[in-house]
Amino acid sequence: MGEEKYKVILDTMPETESRLEVLFRQAGDGFLQVEYGRIQRAALQDSFRMLAVNDIIQDKKIKGLIETVPGLRTNLFHFDPEVLSLKELMVHIKEAEDSMPTVDDVVLHSRLIHLPMAFEDSETKKAVAKYAKEVRPDAPNIIDGYNIEYIALCNGVTVYEFKEMFLGTDWFNSGGGFWPGGAFLWPTDPRCAIVVPKYNPPRTWTPEGAVGIGGPCVFTYTTPTGGGYQLFGRTIPTFQFAQKHPIFQNGPFLYKPADRVRFHEVTEAEVLEIYDHVHNQTDYEYKIDEGKIVVKDYLAWYNSEKVQAGMKALKAKQAEGVKKAPRL
Repeated sequence: MGEEKYKVILDTMPETESRLEVLFRQAGDGFLQVEYGRIQRAALQDSFRMLAVNDIIQDKKIKGLIETVPGLRTNLFHFDPEVLSLKELMVHIKEAEDSMPTVDDVVLHSRLIHLPMAFEDSETKKAVAKYAKEVRPDAPNIIDGYNIEYIALCNGVTVYEFKEMFLGTDWFNSGGGFWPGGAFLWPTDPRCAIVVPKYNPPRTWTPEGAVGIGGPCVFTYTTPTGGGYQLFGRTIPTFQFAQKHPIFQNGPFLYKPADRVRFHEVTEAEVLEIYDHVHNQTDYEYKIDEGKIVVKDYLAWYNSEKVQAGMKALKAKQAEGVKKAPRL
């Protein structure tokens, strides 16, 4: 059988000064995945550009395009093949790509969501204890019954420094996925780019609102579920299937692509009280500021000598931390 029969890359666009190579991949009947670059990397500028292109395509209101699912460096297009052909869809995407020659001109609408959270809360500690009892009693990522010491160890910092870094940056949502209502959150300040391995094997239970990190990505668990991110705290609801609370009136999800999340520390008692006011009394007022990201300004700050020196210093600490942290 020839390789051509199983070829999934339908077309490409060449790499430019401000864009990686664009790959158009068959993703099943009615689905097309657009991928940027052939080598995996986590770079916010890729996400900024991809989301801007996504906005251009959405504004076209293409008949037959059902939805898009942006990721960090991919975008999945769901379409009705009886209304919109694959070739027609790729033409629309190429036109959108060509209409934006440089990422410097991109200005993204980006809400800033303020979320209270409690570090080392009792619910996520129960999840870790359940894992140790039922799945892996000798798990090296559990130190003193929890994961936060392991997170700090992997990065060559103290627990206090880890908390300061986590609270000291905004977390950019490159897109939803993994679990309904979930957001892939990345630090906008690269000097706070904590990295840690995921559980091996994963947990069987994680409470709603748990805050964890896996690789360089932070995730807030929208519902009780399994999971593999290292846990370090709990935040307030970001999903409500019943849609009783006004913030969820138009949909059960809190997050939108390009949102930024800024966490601030509160007590566990305050988090629990907010749960009651979201799910039962439905009168909690979420703090959300409208805003934008001017990519040109962000990149100038990102490439500044001060930020680059901070990134280098963190990477040196992480290199030492990896030597000391046990492998999972």
